[in-house]
Amino acid sequence: MARRRWSEEEEDTLLTNLTSLVDQGVWRTDNGHFKPSYLGVLTNEMRVSFPRGGINEIHIEAKIKKWKSDYRIVDAMLRRAGFGWNPNENKLVVEDEIWNDFVQDHRFERHFRDKQFPHFNRWSYCFVFYEN
Repeated sequence: MARRRWSEEEEDTLLTNLTSLVDQGVWRTDNGHFKPSYLGVLTNEMRVSFPRGGINEIHIEAKIKKWKSDYRIVDAMLRRAGFGWNPNENKLVVEDEIWNDFVQDHRFERHFRDKQFPHFNRWSYCFVFYEN
């Protein structure tokens, strides 16, 4: 299946709906994972908001998996000495020397330096308990 391109409005709606599920407090298991049925709930909500969008569970699962991955990577970077956060631009802040040392061992994360993460705080709220 081809990768789906999400509009900003679709992403924002999905994240709002996911946040709502977290707020309800009934969609997580005891270990912090989302219950399997959460994807069906999100799919139904997205179909109501975007009836012609063609968004299905596979798309939602892939988007959330990508968000979780990006969240874990950025969160891990922020726990390292020398890494900071610019809340105005929603991106990492790090001096060149520290960054160059970091990417020697983490070459797949090199594109994260100048990338903006406008949803990072909301991801943190949704994924903070997620392990694995």
